[in-house]
Amino acid sequence: MNEANMKTRTLGSILGQGRRSNEISVVSSVQRTGTLRKGAMLAHTTSNETILLQLTDKITWADISEQDLQLMSENERMTYRILQNYPKSFVLRCALAGVIRDEGEGPRVFSEPISFLADETSEVRNLTTDEQKLIFDRGSLYVGNSVDGSQVTFPINGLLQRHLSIIGMTGSGKSYLVGVLCEELAKHKAAIFIVDPHSEYIPMAQSLPQTVKRKMYGLGPTSGLSRYTIDVRGISAYDFQHFTGMGEGSTSILAKVIQNLRKTESSYSISDILTRLNSIAEERTASEAIAATWARNYLRNLADSGYIGTSEPRIEEIASVNQISVIGMSGVKERIQQFLVTNILQRIFEARKQERIPPVIVIIEEAHRFAPSGENSPSTAAIRTLATEGRKFGICLVVVTQRPNRLDSTVLSQCVTNIVMKVKNPSDLNSIKLSAENITDDLIDLLPRFEKGEAVVMGEAFPISIRFRVRSERKTEHGGKSVDFENHWAQETSKTNKKRFEFPDEL
Repeated sequence: MNEANMKTRTLGSILGQGRRSNEISVVSSVQRTGTLRKGAMLAHTTSNETILLQLTDKITWADISEQDLQLMSENERMTYRILQNYPKSFVLRCALAGVIRDEGEGPRVFSEPISFLADETSEVRNLTTDEQKLIFDRGSLYVGNSVDGSQVTFPINGLLQRHLSIIGMTGSGKSYLVGVLCEELAKHKAAIFIVDPHSEYIPMAQSLPQTVKRKMYGLGPTSGLSRYTIDVRGISAYDFQHFTGMGEGSTSILAKVIQNLRKTESSYSISDILTRLNSIAEERTASEAIAATWARNYLRNLADSGYIGTSEPRIEEIASVNQISVIGMSGVKERIQQFLVTNILQRIFEARKQERIPPVIVIIEEAHRFAPSGENSPSTAAIRTLATEGRKFGICLVVVTQRPNRLDSTVLSQCVTNIVMKVKNPSDLNSIKLSAENITDDLIDLLPRFEKGEAVVMGEAFPISIRFRVRSERKTEHGGKSVDFENHWAQETSKTNKKRFEFPDEL
């Protein structure tokens, strides 16, 4: 017997099938399994394979109500009544997670068993060291640890060759996990581009090792960041209409101005558009003058914002090997954010088709803002294109969202790998159930009870769902921390140092 197998111990015995088709009941003692946590992986060896069971619940006789007994089958009820005589026993409810089988090329993990349960023995045991490594240690990206304490790693190609979604409610730890993945990918010289609507990944990029290149862009005159401007020559009148809200008459006048400039000028600026609108406002008929005046007023605000220029950063500078690029958009209106994302994603897609940039990971934070379900925002079409066609050109799309129910269904369905953290909203849970592979009702029931930093990964590269806790040792700064209200108020109070009027003890 090898060293790995010598470490195994019997945890209990199989009682039989539980209430659900994929549920197995195991009887054990408090002494053997009292420290097991929900989500732990157990093993049952048959003549053909090793069946993997994931613990979903631990029940004592005290947990069973008369109503529960009435709902049980006769055999199940008899089994539970046996526990009346053994108060230090557990019934372990386990989900059938998968199997380990050797088909001639060494042991591999599969999702479906072929054996009958307990065909030789009813014993259930802990995993061997080799089995733990086979299940949890699948690559070179170290992201955390399993419930049992095993190191959890992801394979680079298995994770990135198909698109990825990261889902979890506010405060579940999504942005922290994205930072962990970026740290790990940076070790492998990855090209990463992050759409950052709240500018929370800027601290992470700034604190990367000096060996990793970084580009940090902001819209307008953002302090400390390179300015990202959109080339006005690529903006149509109807684009302007979308992110200003101008009316049809103003849009029509603006379309004529832009069409004329494109015919007569090799280069022009937003100031040139405003000058021509001024001329129309002063010289044309009343209706045209009013429309031109409104169009000029809408565009003047954009001209002052600094978003619109006569050039754009070179795409080769944005997407480069051994580089993380972040576009921070905090404080920018959502319509303008959507237009900017459309602009960049279209440029990345075309550049990859022409092989002008290396294979790239595109991370879109708050993805439901840029590809909202049931809405035709400009950015939705660009993200759909990456989701449906980007893979064959070497683009990995990573969508990060707290509301999968509000994310375009086409985009979500193209994410073959899913990392799900704490989720409570019923409609979001239903969206996950419909779109994620290898997810069971037991796991859906557990998601609302996940702690911060807990996650489950499932998908094509993961034959069985792996539950893990994201590692806490991050070298880069996390920019998505919750605000410490109490400490912030105390610090502000100490800064002001105001003299207060003191009431006398006696009048």
